[in-house]
Amino acid sequence: MKALTVLASALALSGCIHAGEVSFWPERDDFVAGLFSYDIEYLDESEPKLIKTETVTDSDFAPDKMLTAYKGYSIADTKTYTRNYYTQESIVAPTNAEFVSGLSPLFIKAEQKYDIIGRTEIDDVTYALVPNPGTEDVFLVRNDGTVLNRVGIIRSDKLKLLDQEYAVTPESFRFEPVTTSKVVQSEMTWGFEIKYAGIQLGRMVFTLMEYAPTNGESGQFVKYNYPNRPGEISIRGLKFRVFEANDAKIEYMILSK
Repeated sequence: MKALTVLASALALSGCIHAGEVSFWPERDDFVAGLFSYDIEYLDESEPKLIKTETVTDSDFAPDKMLTAYKGYSIADTKTYTRNYYTQESIVAPTNAEFVSGLSPLFIKAEQKYDIIGRTEIDDVTYALVPNPGTEDVFLVRNDGTVLNRVGIIRSDKLKLLDQEYAVTPESFRFEPVTTSKVVQSEMTWGFEIKYAGIQLGRMVFTLMEYAPTNGESGQFVKYNYPNRPGEISIRGLKFRVFEANDAKIEYMILSK
């Protein structure tokens, strides 16, 4: 009789470690504390990961072509921007799957997107850590999308790997990667614009606004004037050939050499 009582107690204990989302074992934390711990390399959950930054220059002029600009309009301009490329990692289950053992099964839902919160390394294998929504359990996913047949929980920023082994059904199940990308372009960080300002006192007038390299919102304003006759002029290192100008418009060419 005493042997039967001990056996019944052991079965009750093994069946109450974890049942779905409810823990029936008050000492579970003490049990978990005795398991091996693994360091976690957390991903930044607050925003996507910056993978590349580049400087983009947009110049709005065509050299060695006959051009016409009206008074108050640009004859040449260039603008520089900073463009940031971001990516965010997650995975998706292509089909339903179950983690089956002698305990309550764990379910993976088809088409649900699961977030990757970090990575850990166990026995020289890197795993992505994927929380099972609504539970404390964390799935461990290999780089090829297959899943370790054990789950972990996180305590004190460490991964504790539980001893219980599961059979994953279907056996062919694997997560598929989902990468969300976006490109964010800043406001203009630097640039200049040359405008034709018409004829004043028999001279062609041009205005140059050169934007500051700090934020592109402020800069230096300079006025240029030249005798109103055909020929070459130079503004901010650009050479122009003027064919004809009056107070309404100018016909010109930007020279490449």
